[in-house]
Amino acid sequence: MQLNNTVRAVDATLMAHQEAGLRSMETLLNCYCREVAGPRDELSVGPLFGHSDWPQSVRMALQHAGSGGKVLHILLPLTAARLLVVVAQPSATCNYRYRSPFYAKAPGRAWALLDWQGLAGLLLGELSVQSETPFNEELMRQMCDSVAVSAALRQAARPGPFAAPPLQAFIESEQSLLFGHPFHPAPKSRQGMSHQDMLRYSPEMGTRFPLHYFAVRRDDLLQQSVLGTPCDRIVAAQAPAGLITDDAYALIPTHPWQAGHLLGHAGVAEAIRSGRMRDLGAQGEAYYPTSSIRTLFHPDNPYFYKCSLNIRITNCVRKNAVYELEGALQVSKIMRALMPGLQRRFPGLQVMEEPGFLSLDLKLGDAQSDKELTEGFGMILRRGFQDGLRPGVTPLLAGALFGNHLHGAARLDELLMQMRRHNPMPLADAAEQWFSLYVAELMYPVLYCYFQHGIIFEPHLQNVVIGVAGGQPRQLFLRDFEGVKLLRAHYGEQQLAGLSEAARAALWYDTELGWKRIAYCLFVNNFCEAISQMAANNPVLQRRLWAVVQHHLQAYQSRHGDAASAQRIAALLGGAAFPGKTNLLNRFFKRADRATTYVPVSNPLGMLAGEHAWN
Repeated sequence: MQLNNTVRAVDATLMAHQEAGLRSMETLLNCYCREVAGPRDELSVGPLFGHSDWPQSVRMALQHAGSGGKVLHILLPLTAARLLVVVAQPSATCNYRYRSPFYAKAPGRAWALLDWQGLAGLLLGELSVQSETPFNEELMRQMCDSVAVSAALRQAARPGPFAAPPLQAFIESEQSLLFGHPFHPAPKSRQGMSHQDMLRYSPEMGTRFPLHYFAVRRDDLLQQSVLGTPCDRIVAAQAPAGLITDDAYALIPTHPWQAGHLLGHAGVAEAIRSGRMRDLGAQGEAYYPTSSIRTLFHPDNPYFYKCSLNIRITNCVRKNAVYELEGALQVSKIMRALMPGLQRRFPGLQVMEEPGFLSLDLKLGDAQSDKELTEGFGMILRRGFQDGLRPGVTPLLAGALFGNHLHGAARLDELLMQMRRHNPMPLADAAEQWFSLYVAELMYPVLYCYFQHGIIFEPHLQNVVIGVAGGQPRQLFLRDFEGVKLLRAHYGEQQLAGLSEAARAALWYDTELGWKRIAYCLFVNNFCEAISQMAANNPVLQRRLWAVVQHHLQAYQSRHGDAASAQRIAALLGGAAFPGKTNLLNRFFKRADRATTYVPVSNPLGMLAGEHAWN
């Protein structure tokens, strides 16, 4: 029996690593197709000349797929290689679903089977020659880390429906993202923490843990709030009773991994020795990490705690810089003034404001140390669901449905089944109706905030929470003010008086860059992924769902539009390319997120131009 259990464990581990490697290949090649091969006209889908030497597994995959399967062929001209793989169907947006192993061919050699390292080496090598830069070993390490993390998470996967209680279902949705960003070369990379810590603190492991508290002298406290109660009083009200008895001190909660990191800092050690700070350790009830890893949630706390985490997760080290603390509060002030009018116009909209932050400033006399500690202890309050969630509504992370591959598809099917139990209809009709409700709840307020108020939300799959009832979208929650920017034409220095220069610079975007950010997040990262998930391998349904987007763009302009929106929407409806964020090239060239570039992504709305809109 023990031997059988060992064999099963080994098999499960091997299978998880194989699945993680395969998914890495799929996301990496989709990135490469969208960002490099497509714009350079170095890919084709369909019959090719000289197919007599194709590997047998490619031929078999085509036969098994019937008329639906197509061969994707990619040229790597500067390294003189070719790539070959079967995809389910062509994809204008490079959302390919793969149906065979991956192969490469060098001149004068037979087709060679690729694993993820082989594919990554070929693509990074081609980029290196293209750009005349050294091979990016750092990105290769990030991809290796992502595959290792993905393999561990797959072994802990918890398939099946989400729980019935709304907030438990929300937690499960936040902790279900096994696959990560579908267009990122290293979507599960978590550099800076050990493998054991990754298992302990990753939300996908279904984990929870108590916060780690420090007591800090009030003279050293750094905080701001737009609430009637100071931030430290809000935190103290949610902390275990009796943690501090001296009014000269205030509590600062931290993520427990971050606490270990901070305790290794010389400035913290000195503050503890001198009595300016007390290490109170892990205390109180367990909190749940959400999909961002560093934002922590407890169902009874009216606020999420967005903590600093000195770990590089995908692109960035996730610490709360001082300008980000200031910026979140400024956006909260603006949204507080606008929300009454927005909710009259868009009743299903909720914005999860970030109305307070808490940190410290020890004034050690060393600017770098002071900055490290202020950022390291920085914590932002984010409004929870207690005041905004309607009765009977369950909040679910959009990424759990649309960006989670097979697991997301299964849970999306469950929602459609619930919807059809209330109102029987064909599955395609249900998908169309469901998607229409979702698009209306999300698109209208995001576009309105941009065109009318100069506010640039970042509505990608991890920043959108869908409130569902009876399986259908009924509310829409936008979150994460770190990603919210302001058009400088609307918010000049006078409107942002009191902010530091760094905070203003981080918030300001020009009109064109702001539009690219919104159009990418809304149409490419969100709607493209939703349609790919809801209508996988079904071109007819995909067309119907893009017709839903077409209808709502026209309806938005009719109900809420102005001259500026008319120009942008007309371009989209005419088939103007979407902007696609270059996550692969950003990582390859080690760019900061603000310096991201965009490539044109084919806009499926163009194929509907001149047709009657969906209704």
